[in-house]
Amino acid sequence: MSNQPQRQNEEKFVVRLPDGMRSRIAEKARENTRSMNSEIVHRLERTAELESSLERAHRIIDQLLAGSTSANKAGAEA
Repeated sequence: MSNQPQRQNEEKFVVRLPDGMRSRIAEKARENTRSMNSEIVHRLERTAELESSLERAHRIIDQLLAGSTSANKAGAEA
């Protein structure tokens, strides 16, 4: 009963999984000693973190390439 008030405040969302995905998630959940729900939430959170890291990496690469292009132009003009 102690989880009841918390669960009432949680959002619920029904997802249709493609064939085979449920069993893959269940297997990973078992490997990680998580419930399927916890495994799905963990993977969604991790995906958001990785997307953020990837965006930062792309910005850094763009800045480095822009600096490299500027340096190449300056060297060519000298």
